[in-house]
Amino acid sequence: MTPRLSVVVPFYNVAEYIAECLESLRRQTFDDFEVILVDDGSLDATAQIAEDYCRIDPRFQLVAQDNQGLGPARNTGVRHSDGEYITFVDSDDLVPRHAFEMMVHSLDETGSSFAAAGARRFDDYGSWGSWLHGKIFAANRPATHVVEYYQLAIDRMVWNKVFRRSFWDEFGYEFPAIRYEDYPVTLKAYLDAVTVDIVAQPNYYWRERTSGDSITQQRAEFTNLCDRIRSADMVLNLVEELPAYLRDTVHMHLAQVDMVTLVDAFGELPEEDCARLARIAQRFAERIDKGPAARSSYLGRVQHNALRTGDIELLRAVAEIRRDGALNAVRAERSQVPWRRHELVPPNLGGQSRALFRLPGRAPYAASTTVTDLDWATDSGGATELIVRGTAEIRHLQIDGTSKLRMVLEANGVEVPLPVERFPAYDSHGDRNLVGYAVRVPHSMLAGIPARNEPATLRATITQGHVKRTTVLRNVGPGNPSMPPGAWINGGSWLQPLPAPDNRLLLRHIADPARLTSAAVRDGIIVLEGMLPPESGELSLTRTWACDKLADCEIVPGDTEDRFVARVPVSDLAQTDDPDDPVTGRTVWRLEAGGHPVLATGLTRAVTQVVGGRLVQVSRAADNCVVVTDGPVRPIAGEIGPADGVHLITVSGQSWAPLDFPLVWRRLGDGSGADDVTCSVGAVPGGFAGFGGRWTALAEVESLIAGSPRHPHTSAAIWQLVALPPDARPYAVQPDAFLTADASITVGVRDRQLTLRPHADRVTVEVR
Repeated sequence: MTPRLSVVVPFYNVAEYIAECLESLRRQTFDDFEVILVDDGSLDATAQIAEDYCRIDPRFQLVAQDNQGLGPARNTGVRHSDGEYITFVDSDDLVPRHAFEMMVHSLDETGSSFAAAGARRFDDYGSWGSWLHGKIFAANRPATHVVEYYQLAIDRMVWNKVFRRSFWDEFGYEFPAIRYEDYPVTLKAYLDAVTVDIVAQPNYYWRERTSGDSITQQRAEFTNLCDRIRSADMVLNLVEELPAYLRDTVHMHLAQVDMVTLVDAFGELPEEDCARLARIAQRFAERIDKGPAARSSYLGRVQHNALRTGDIELLRAVAEIRRDGALNAVRAERSQVPWRRHELVPPNLGGQSRALFRLPGRAPYAASTTVTDLDWATDSGGATELIVRGTAEIRHLQIDGTSKLRMVLEANGVEVPLPVERFPAYDSHGDRNLVGYAVRVPHSMLAGIPARNEPATLRATITQGHVKRTTVLRNVGPGNPSMPPGAWINGGSWLQPLPAPDNRLLLRHIADPARLTSAAVRDGIIVLEGMLPPESGELSLTRTWACDKLADCEIVPGDTEDRFVARVPVSDLAQTDDPDDPVTGRTVWRLEAGGHPVLATGLTRAVTQVVGGRLVQVSRAADNCVVVTDGPVRPIAGEIGPADGVHLITVSGQSWAPLDFPLVWRRLGDGSGADDVTCSVGAVPGGFAGFGGRWTALAEVESLIAGSPRHPHTSAAIWQLVALPPDARPYAVQPDAFLTADASITVGVRDRQLTLRPHADRVTVEVR
């Protein structure tokens, strides 16, 4: 019988990863599929692992060929497949268990040519959102088209898609025999499709190898760069006759990604390869329109000109500027000739090249803000007010005591001025200037934000000399701002700060919300108690894939609100074999009433219990919605701070299982772990580091500083706390959600600054 879905998995020397990939396919909830494994001339044990899967699962079949590359191997897989639908999976990646079910169901419903879904990145320690996919796949869009949703034109990858086989055959798609073979095929498919389905849910996990040996991580190798240019040429051919908005979107994307990669390579390649690359890249740059190239970044115009002219000396200089971050140290100045132009010239670059850094009009001056902390306070009259801290500057200008900063609350089209304090902080150049701010939003203004309307925003106007810029507060930082606490502002009104998908800070007023007042886990039963306003709708636990009504839920009617007590057996939720996240093994349910979130207003800490060998937790999400999580038993950080003055960094939490393996601070980007700082793990008062108590991990601040390279233009060195179990994958220690909601801690040690900042999924220390 013909399978509904064909899954093509080419492989070459991935013995370390392929079993995990194939296991994620075997466990799919949609089981009417075949897997075509294409051995592209592997020299290691990968083929043997593939044969083992073919023996234990008849849906898997193996095809062998001489090494020809990923594109031809995919084409071979297509020729050997029979499914009604077809998809492609890279042999070192993972597919969540419900992915194929969701994608095929979407195509069955709409009849679209293909479906495309969001994706997440992952490494040896955890997973995180893919920035580009998060931008494109922010919402479900069934039966759309690239002409009406033009951001699809920069969706380069083929592996997050399920194609209708009749559509694939009609247009005769084949992958070219080069690296970066995806984009020409993907873009043409978007242009050829009648409609496409956009699925926001991440249905693909894209591995970032800590070994750095994947194709996309070998960007500066000469033949790799040649293939990148050939791929870009094919893409440029496709958009040659398209409407200007689509053409500019693709040209801008190639300038931001591929052109930058080519320029960076001139800082790494040997001299003979630089000369060859300059000739090839010159033809590519001549095809990129000047407008999108110049708008792609501050260096866009310079990079484009350097590639077009084949100026190797300038290309090397720009590559060095980008590598060292030297442009961040440059302050923009007005040049006298020509009038009304500005110079943004890195050090030691002069001569004729200097003119390239003269930008017209307002170009180099852009407002930039960050949000680093949010806190609630009580004013002199006992009323609640919100305090927001961060930085506000005009990029490339020195913000000094002559500058001015005005803040307003913007709600429902009305702007109200706010009191603001200013203080020195690190700016985007790595210098301490008068860019820090603390703005207070009084209770009266918070209460005046209309409920059930668009959220309010905060807007900053910065003036330095003759330059004045206005922008909304955005760039919500990790830690406290990414999971901010909310507060009651009136008897029945809740004010919730939250980060928007585009990283703006929003203030949402929620009148009389459904809310949780207490939670407990007893004898394998999760007990949830709270209040429901009238007409809230039925309570449910909503998972990514499904919505389950709470069967055992007692509702006690009241005069103005109903009280609920819901009892959920952990056995109904435990997902040992069916996690949402195949990397962390965790599954998350949101508590909702009538499709709207129930707020965790009554929780001050997570409620956690080990049940049946799984860690079950009642906690909160970034929007303060109640979430119930189920996952493997692992240490979770509940406290972090300096100790022994500032000589030690301490992290502690509750222990549910023996903690008999090392915890280390590992610097981001250090795949080898060569610079690890090992923690001293032991007991804290009231418990012990073995089981049933609390654990604490201590590390010397001096060791973290010594392992943090220092350069005047580079960003902070970031360390993450990593667990190294002997018989399992290393993983990043997660912070408790309520620890993340606390403000980050910054301490000074001599002339260095350390910031202890929990991320949503990692505990980190930033060293500047």
